[in-house]
Amino acid sequence: MKKSERQKHIQKILIDNDVQKQEDLVTFLRESGIEVTQATVSRDIRDMQLIKLPSKNGGYHYALPPKKDEDIKLKLGTTLQQSLRKMTSNATFIFLAVQPGSGPAIASLLNQLNSSDVLGAISDDGSVLVVTTSVEGVGTIKQLISEMLTN
Repeated sequence: MKKSERQKHIQKILIDNDVQKQEDLVTFLRESGIEVTQATVSRDIRDMQLIKLPSKNGGYHYALPPKKDEDIKLKLGTTLQQSLRKMTSNATFIFLAVQPGSGPAIASLLNQLNSSDVLGAISDDGSVLVVTTSVEGVGTIKQLISEMLTN
């Protein structure tokens, strides 16, 4: 099976199911008659730029990255509302302490905002570091995040 065909199957699986682990994705693919290894699925996850988002029933699940026409701010706001524990800042940095597992999704969404105030956002499992382009940018982004938390 071609990589593109396998990845189309992965998209359908993610739309129809709550996939929390790579192993679950391997199982779904095998049940569909597609023999894959965990390493192949891992590469597909990276190539497809899948993200992990909080699940409604707790935990986290794989999701397709936001499409260009989707409202990135809405996804970011929802994820922040469910995940943000603490926000602190200094001159040009904003540090977000978030629920474990949501750091990469939040950083990705912040980068997709394409804000002139954000130089970039990087993360680990439970935190996000936002590097702004100026001192004023810190205030602008903090205000944006605060507004997302109240909506």
